[in-house]
Amino acid sequence: MQRKIQTNILNGPRVGVILGASVFAYFASIVARSSMGVASLAATNRFDIGAAALSSLAVAQLIVYAAMQVPVGLALEKFGSRRLIIFGGIVTGLGNGLVAFAPYLPMAIAGRMLVGFGDAFVFISMIRLLNSWVKGPRATRYTQLFANIGQLGQIASAIPFAYILGVYGWTPAFSGVAALTLISAGICMFSLKDGPDQLESRTQPKPAREILKQSLADPFTRKAFWVHFTLQSSGSLFILLWGYPFLVQGEGLTKVTASLLLGSFVFIGFLVGPILSYFCVTFPERRNRLVTVMYSIILIAWLLILLTPGPSPFFEIVLLVLAVGSGGPASMIAFDYSRTSVPKSRLGTSNGVINSGGFIATFLCMFLVGGALDLIHSTKVIGDHDLYSLGAFKLAFPVQLIVISFGLAMFYRERRLTREVRE
Repeated sequence: MQRKIQTNILNGPRVGVILGASVFAYFASIVARSSMGVASLAATNRFDIGAAALSSLAVAQLIVYAAMQVPVGLALEKFGSRRLIIFGGIVTGLGNGLVAFAPYLPMAIAGRMLVGFGDAFVFISMIRLLNSWVKGPRATRYTQLFANIGQLGQIASAIPFAYILGVYGWTPAFSGVAALTLISAGICMFSLKDGPDQLESRTQPKPAREILKQSLADPFTRKAFWVHFTLQSSGSLFILLWGYPFLVQGEGLTKVTASLLLGSFVFIGFLVGPILSYFCVTFPERRNRLVTVMYSIILIAWLLILLTPGPSPFFEIVLLVLAVGSGGPASMIAFDYSRTSVPKSRLGTSNGVINSGGFIATFLCMFLVGGALDLIHSTKVIGDHDLYSLGAFKLAFPVQLIVISFGLAMFYRERRLTREVRE
């Protein structure tokens, strides 16, 4: 009776405060995560490094992020969202502080690894908190909305962060990001509260090995993993590292235009996200088809750019940004699969497995593109001395299409297995 009364009291403004604080923490983590995408050229000059070494800054961060998803999911079942979000914000802040004062590349890589470690605790904890306080189809719409609000952090990194970096330099810019994440952790310390079903699961814990084994054996979890792997990675590759140098030094756009295009990813999310969530709620049996459609849009947009001789017309670049920018909201379909098919008792762990998919694909693509750029430059295949020339990018970018196509093939395989389970 006491628990029921407590739950009813919280089903009001307090729930809004709880969810709002969790979204702000996610916003801060996105600023920290995406800041290196705008700072990529500055990092090249600061540390005097090539493309492969530059990609290691982002790849090291994402490797840690992806590797931590399953452990964080297991910890989520035991400790709840509140503790993990606070811890993640503190570690992310410390990591950015290390990057801010790093005089050498290894120290900066260590800092970005800490950023990836702390960032790993925030998103799936927010999703678990949301699914605890919001029930039914509304949870699908809120998941898209909260993801899009958090992605406003990309605008903060693409515009104000880029301005501070350009005017005041490396250390003030990254120190500001560190302060933001620490502030978010402080707000969450006084605002967050785990949902009723999270409190219940913490009082009746299952062995971590059993939960993980069940999640990995579940074809619905694996199918959602490949959805996230396929749809999220191309946009993350673009906004976290290679989009900015491609637009500025490859396509010859101004830095302001490139920053605005990267910042537009957020507005694309606000436009596309509600449409996709409405489709998932109204036509859940057609979600599989929607995954294929979104993959096809991303593939066609890239082929249009890659097959155009010389610099692409601006409308083609806009179409590419629209396509890969839609991949992020589309990847949220993966969490709609888990919401409707995975038991609440292991939802945190399953979402951790799922969320690792897009980031595993992202760091694979980042590293392969960076390695291809260095190889093209060193062998002078195109006779161009510029490391980030347009021709080099057009030879390097196709490797990502191989990665996401593999992801779609695996999605089809798991889709067949889920149909067999239902039959």
